[in-house]
Amino acid sequence: MFSFFRKDKPEDLMAFLKEGQPEFAAGPSYTLANAASESEEGGIEVQEAGGGLVPEFEEAAVLYANGKVGEAAALLNRYLLDHPDNRDPLPWYMLFDLYEASNQPEPFEDAAVDFAVKFEHSPPTWAPRGQLKVASVPVPLMSFGEKFGNIERVKLQRFTQEAREAPFVRVEVSKCPAPVEETAKVMFDCLAELDKMRKPVELIGGPGFAVRLGAAQQGDRLGESGWLLWLATLRLLGKELDFEEAAVGYAVAFELSPPSYTPPLALPSRGSDAPDATPPGGAGQVFNLSGIIGPGSEIQLGQLSRFAEERKRVDIDLAQVTRIDFAAVGLLLETLINLAQGERAIQFIEGNEMVNTLLKIVGASQFAAVHGRTRI
Repeated sequence: MFSFFRKDKPEDLMAFLKEGQPEFAAGPSYTLANAASESEEGGIEVQEAGGGLVPEFEEAAVLYANGKVGEAAALLNRYLLDHPDNRDPLPWYMLFDLYEASNQPEPFEDAAVDFAVKFEHSPPTWAPRGQLKVASVPVPLMSFGEKFGNIERVKLQRFTQEAREAPFVRVEVSKCPAPVEETAKVMFDCLAELDKMRKPVELIGGPGFAVRLGAAQQGDRLGESGWLLWLATLRLLGKELDFEEAAVGYAVAFELSPPSYTPPLALPSRGSDAPDATPPGGAGQVFNLSGIIGPGSEIQLGQLSRFAEERKRVDIDLAQVTRIDFAAVGLLLETLINLAQGERAIQFIEGNEMVNTLLKIVGASQFAAVHGRTRI
C-alpha cells in the first residue's frame, strides 16, 4: 500500500503526491496569540493556500525528512531572498524550527533580526525542545542480509565488541530473508548476547522480518533456532500477543518450555537535551512521541496504538519530535489510518513546522488535524 515511501529519492515521493492525490488546504499550522489583530494592521499575512503548499516548502520538508538539513535550510533561505514581498510567515517558522531542532543558534538569531525588520513584530525566541544530536559514541550497527559468510562473521565479532561500550545498538534485517538454521542460530545468539549485556536494540526492518519468519514457519521451514529467532524478533517489536501465540507453537513443536515474554529495553531518548523534556508515553488523552521517528520506531508507534485502544480522542504531542524520517512515513501513515478507525478523533499538536509540513504533504491531515507550536 505504501511501497512508494520506501524509495530512496525524494523526487519519487513528490511525483507520487502530484498524481491523483486530493487537494487539501495547507494553511498555517502555527499559532499566534495576536495573529488576527496583526493581520488587520498590515503586519503578518496568514495565507490560506487552498491549492496546497508552495512547492519549495514541500521540497524543503522532504529534504529535511531525508536528513538533508543544510540543503533544506538553503532552499528556504533562497525562497525568502527570491520573494522579498511575500509576507507569509510560514517559511520563516519552518526555518526557525529547523535551526532549533539542529541546534544552530547563530543563524537562528540572524533570521530573527531579519524577521523583526520585515514584519515589524517581535521574532520567536530561541526555545529549543527536541534537538537533533550527534551521538558522542557511534551507535554500532550489524546488518544481516541474504548471506552470512566469513566477512559477516568478522563484522559480527567487531559489532559485539563495540556494543559493550555503546548505550544501544542497531541491528538491520530489512534485506534478510528467513534464514537457514545455521544462520538463524548465529542471529539468535547475537540477540541473546545483547540481551545479556542489557543493551537496547533498534531493530531496523523488524516488522517485515517477523512476517518472513512467520511465513517460513507456516511452510514448515523453521528449525528450533529459527523459532527462537522469530520469538526474539517479536519481543523486540513489543508484540506480546503474537509472541505468546508463537510461544505456544514452539512448545508444541519441540516439547520444550518456550522463552517467557519480557518487554524490550527502551531505547534512549534521542530527541531532547532539555531537562524538562516529556518522556515518551501518555496520560489522559495525550500521547508523547519523541526523537526521530524513523526505522526502528515500531515500539513507540505500537505503544501509541495500544494507548489509543480505549479512547475516542487522541492528541499526539510532537513537541519532542525532531524529525520524521522519510523511510518511516509509510509506517506512520499505516498506524494513523488504523487509529482513525472507529470514529476516533486524532490530532497532532505542538509539532515543529518541518514535521507538520511533511505530515500535510503526505496526506496525514486526511486522518488527523495537524496543529503546530503555540507561539506567543
